[in-house]
Amino acid sequence: MIYYVSKVIWLIAAPTSALVLISASAALWAALGRSKCAAWLATAAACGLVIGAFTPIGVALTMPLEYRFGVAPSYSQASPDGIIVLGGSGLYGIDAAEALSRDYPEARIIFSGFSAAAVNRFARLGGDPARVYVESRPRTTFEDALYSAALLKPKRSERWLLVTLALHMPRAVGCFRVAGFEVQPYPVLGGPRHLFAPYATGSAAFSNLDSVAREWVGPIAYRLMGRTDALFPGP
Repeated sequence: MIYYVSKVIWLIAAPTSALVLISASAALWAALGRSKCAAWLATAAACGLVIGAFTPIGVALTMPLEYRFGVAPSYSQASPDGIIVLGGSGLYGIDAAEALSRDYPEARIIFSGFSAAAVNRFARLGGDPARVYVESRPRTTFEDALYSAALLKPKRSERWLLVTLALHMPRAVGCFRVAGFEVQPYPVLGGPRHLFAPYATGSAAFSNLDSVAREWVGPIAYRLMGRTDALFPGP
């Protein structure tokens, strides 16, 4: 139930949705009641939409999350016991898993939150599908951690790499720690991230802003529910 309630709330609370609703409601209020306060509110919300669409604010908010654990570290240690790839990483995670599978041919590979179609892409890239176990039940990051811990029952001596988008890594690590599963982050980027890199505008910028806002708001909600070990998990 919590899963579905959170989805409904986010439909309204996502920054672009909230700004549109505030702007439209305030404009209607101003038109019907001729309220100067409502007019100013509508103007402020409209300015927020302009900022979200035509400035790199989404990129600026993304960087503290994406570089919290560094990016795609190179491990010189012994081969890990396994590699966990979270569904939130999408195609980037599958690509990273295939590269890691070549570096560590003995490591187990778990696709958490993916469908069986992910294995097909992994195989097309050259990976061995026989090495992959797909855990399709998780719908949230917390469930990723919960099901992975129950499935793998990790020992203290084992080393597991956690692959997901760098943007999503702080929340993921916090959830795995609460589940009693100490993982080594292997964050991957979905593209260049710095203030001077080309950035999308318009609807793409809105989508990016909503995505990064979710990664800032998500840990707060997770912390209140005891699903992460900190508001801003770090190394």
